[in-house]
Amino acid sequence: MNDRKTDTRNLNGTQFAAFSREMEYRMEQLLCMKRLLEQTKTAMDDCRKPARTLYDWYFKGSWLQDRDREEKHPLKQPAGVYSEDGLYDLFQDLEDLCRSVEEAVRDFRLQMNPETGDGEESRGIVQDGQQSQKQS
Repeated sequence: MNDRKTDTRNLNGTQFAAFSREMEYRMEQLLCMKRLLEQTKTAMDDCRKPARTLYDWYFKGSWLQDRDREEKHPLKQPAGVYSEDGLYDLFQDLEDLCRSVEEAVRDFRLQMNPETGDGEESRGIVQDGQQSQKQS
């Protein structure tokens, strides 16, 4: 059932029931993904300021001097932030992951709705050239 359009008119009752189960399963998959995307969006919103603060401190601020100070007078607390490559690797990993997610989102949107176009802002669900209206 990979066809863009599925004609269910010729399905018998058993086939239609199987088709409906498959569509229900696919809807559940998308609902699960939607919840994960909502959680990811919230986490990204919550981490925006901490990321900027750490980034500025590490790349533009006093991280090197602070690390040297911590080496001379070790803290009696976790200090992974002073790891030689810890923050650098974290920021690189986040940058790589953001690029991968951006690409995955573009690919997903195009697979879901080819009329969306690469990089275009979504205008809603389009079917046969007409804007569909949400059913209540």
